[in-house]
Amino acid sequence: MTLIPYISIFIMVLFYPAISFSNTFSGGLEQAYQLALEHDEIYKAAYFDNQAGQQYQKIGRASLLPVITANYLKQKNKAKIKLENSQTSQVENRNYDSEVGLLQLRMPLINYDAMARNRLGKAQTMLSNQEFVIRTQEFIMRVFNKYAAALYAEDVLALAVAQREAYAEQKISNEKRYRYGEGTITDTIESQAKYDLAEAEVIDAQDALNNERSTLSKIVGQQVVMLNHLADEFKVQAMWPESLAEWQHIALQHNAEINAERYNVTVAEENVNRRRAGYLPKLEMVASLNRKTSDTVSSFNQTATTRSIGLQLTVPIYAGGSVSAYTSQAQSQLKKAHASRDGKINNVMIDLQRQFNAVANGERKLNALEIAVKSAALLVEATHKSIKAGTRTNSDGLNAAKQLFEAKRDLSLARYNYLQSYINLRKVAGTLNLTDLQKVSTYFVSY
Repeated sequence: MTLIPYISIFIMVLFYPAISFSNTFSGGLEQAYQLALEHDEIYKAAYFDNQAGQQYQKIGRASLLPVITANYLKQKNKAKIKLENSQTSQVENRNYDSEVGLLQLRMPLINYDAMARNRLGKAQTMLSNQEFVIRTQEFIMRVFNKYAAALYAEDVLALAVAQREAYAEQKISNEKRYRYGEGTITDTIESQAKYDLAEAEVIDAQDALNNERSTLSKIVGQQVVMLNHLADEFKVQAMWPESLAEWQHIALQHNAEINAERYNVTVAEENVNRRRAGYLPKLEMVASLNRKTSDTVSSFNQTATTRSIGLQLTVPIYAGGSVSAYTSQAQSQLKKAHASRDGKINNVMIDLQRQFNAVANGERKLNALEIAVKSAALLVEATHKSIKAGTRTNSDGLNAAKQLFEAKRDLSLARYNYLQSYINLRKVAGTLNLTDLQKVSTYFVSY
């Protein structure tokens, strides 16, 4: 059973500085995720951005719906009217109020621009949804990465402290041997140098731990005081599906970045259709109700109500070349969207293969590192015996100790990297969700 978790508790209390949070956090990966949902500013920004994106569809649909407007005008009038005939001339002054009310409905019947706007709005909302999926999966990755980084920093500090203590014991032993004439001053100086370097590594590891815990605290909104550590028994997950081709097929269907690029193409296509609609006529139904009271001098003290319904045809003839220019611009942007989509597919396939290999080879790599740790531990023991027998030197003992600590550090990092690749593989495939994070969280246990 490893002592790293218990050393970690001690160094966490000893080295971790206080941070001004109202609450403290002690728990596992899934609990950190739930807190981060409430406190992570990047995720909250993505959520509200997606809420805004839902309106694109409604905005686009509005282009196909009737537009109803009402206008009302009331004004005071002063009129001077001169009435003349062959016999008399008379001036009449009139002070009166006039009112004009208009209620109008416009309904698009044939409007290619409005139809393109409707399809564009749907595509933009779907694009917003895919972008939110991307941000959500990135959020899951970010929570895991920061949680694992804090734990790894804790492991590194624990190993650094243990390494320093081992060098301290070696230094004391060499000083004792030197006093009794059994050792050399060179061995003592060498041990002191190794101890000093180990002390510097402890300071660096302490700073790294403080930084990683501070970062995690900001994400979860609480001061992190204790995290569940990796269980001693570490078993890799069975690879399913087993073949890279199956993962590629899944990614082509579900990868959110690829799907976002596809909707970007759709958006670009509808922008082309919108611009081309500038060449086409529009047909609208126009219905109105108009009520006028004393709106002119000749209609003084008269009220007229007019109801009308008809069709309005608008035919574009010439707009200075702007329609052609806008259309060409939109077509170039469409070609750009196609190129961006194809480039994204290629990048995803490359990343998918890298993550697949990391997960597929994870078990062999972890087994090799576990053997390396056991071998390094045996080497330390054997070297100490050889030093006492006079067949090995002090340098050999110090180097063997360093090799053991490096092997333990590499094993710790490899375990976190495996879990990271496990999550990354599902992210690239487009299937990453909370269930995957919950599965990974079972690798971590409380003290």
